This record gives sequence, structure tokens and C-alpha cells, in this order.
Amino acid sequence: MKISVLYLGRLECRKYHLIECDDHKELIKSPIMSILIEHPILGNILYDTGNSPYYSTEYPASTLETYPVAEFISIEDALKEKGLTPADIDMIILSHLHFDHAGGLRYFTGTKAMKNVVVSEAELKNAFCQVMTGKPGAYVKGLFDLEEIRFKTIDKDTELAGGGIRLFIQNSHTPGVTGMILETKSMGNVIVTSDTIYTCDSYQKELPPGGPINKTKKEFYDNLNRIKAMEKEYSAKLLFGHDYEQVLKWKEKGVII
Repeated sequence: MKISVLYLGRLECRKYHLIECDDHKELIKSPIMSILIEHPILGNILYDTGNSPYYSTEYPASTLETYPVAEFISIEDALKEKGLTPADIDMIILSHLHFDHAGGLRYFTGTKAMKNVVVSEAELKNAFCQVMTGKPGAYVKGLFDLEEIRFKTIDKDTELAGGGIRLFIQNSHTPGVTGMILETKSMGNVIVTSDTIYTCDSYQKELPPGGPINKTKKEFYDNLNRIKAMEKEYSAKLLFGHDYEQVLKWKEKGVII
């Protein structure tokens, strides 16, 4: 199994949206990331798809004001750097359906991956409930409510066939964020938290995001304690959802075996 972190540009937003802090004017770079997994049995798997190429017109003005897109790199271009096209992807795993994770799904129109999109059942229900009741938050209906898409839902921790990839469902940030445990030879186990923990600083200092991202801080701390226990259990390295320096560093590693 081979793993590559793909850098898909960045948002530049108020730091307190990612990490609780007193200065609500301080800005932070928030990277957009995808993970390419070349699996010996399951084929090419993509974890998240980045932003929509039409973000400037497709995203609500309130979303663009809170989370301005400072740099956009399409998932198509990122795959091209690896010698691949969207047609070469066999499966897509979505950590959750927020705009910066599901925005690149349209690049897979007409491909086999579009009929093999894995997401947690809780996340799918939450996303559709919010957009259909007029409380979309960070969901944009047109990004994931696509005619030909076929979701395969999971409702519990799941090991994918062939081994090496274990998915686990988190109840923080949204009610069904899917994280991953990846088994590698060169780095040991890697736990991918997605947006339940945005940055290394947040993890080490136990700082939740500011604002109303989580319904309660208890959700964040409950999940943080779970990740800490998993880190110890699996002797794992952690890859966070929006840590700019970490994402660039892991991208530069190239292919991780």
C-alpha cells in the first residue's frame, strides 16, 4: 500500500475558527488536503476531494466571507502530478460532506469512483437534513447531491477488504466524521483525524475551535481523549485536518510506503 498527501490549496480565515484564542482578528492558513491510497487489492482510493472549481459563485457569500479561498488547486491537477486522472480512482472516502471536502466530487462524473463513495450514515443524514431544512452551515447541497452518485454508508468502525485501512466514526465537528487508521511500513500506523482536530497545536494544547463549530466543547474533548487513547494503542503518528505546516511537510515526503 502506498500513501500520498495531496495539497489542494488553502483557506485563510480567522484563527479562532480553528483554534480557540483571544485575538479574533488573527488570521491562519488552513490547507485543503486529500489523501491518495494506492491499495494492492482495492485499487486507487481517494480520501476527500477538496474545493469546488466554482467556489466563487457556488458557495454562499457567508461561507466565502468566513472561509475565504486564498488558493485553489483542483483534485484533477493534484492527481495529474501523480500520473493519474479521476477515471483511475476506484473508490472515494469522504471524511464528511462540508464544502472543502466534497467540493471536488464533480470531477468524477462518469467514473467508477462516483458509484463507490463511502461516507458514514450519520454524516449523510446530517448533511441532507441541514440543507433540506434551510440550515446548511458548511454544507452546499449541489456539491454532493449529484444525479449519478452512489453512496456506500458505514455505521460503525470498519476495516476495508484487504487490510491496511480502518475507518472509524467520530461525533465531533459533525455527527459522523470518518477518520482513518493507515498501516504503513515506513511510518508505522497513521491516524487521520480530519476536522475533529484541526491542528497539532490544538491537539497538544487541548484547544477546541472557537465559535459554534461544535454544539458543545464536550464533543471536542470526548473525541480528543479518544484520539489520545488510539494514538497510544496503535503507537500511531497523527495527521490533522487543517494544519498548514504539517500538510506541506507530508506532501513533501512523496509516496509513503
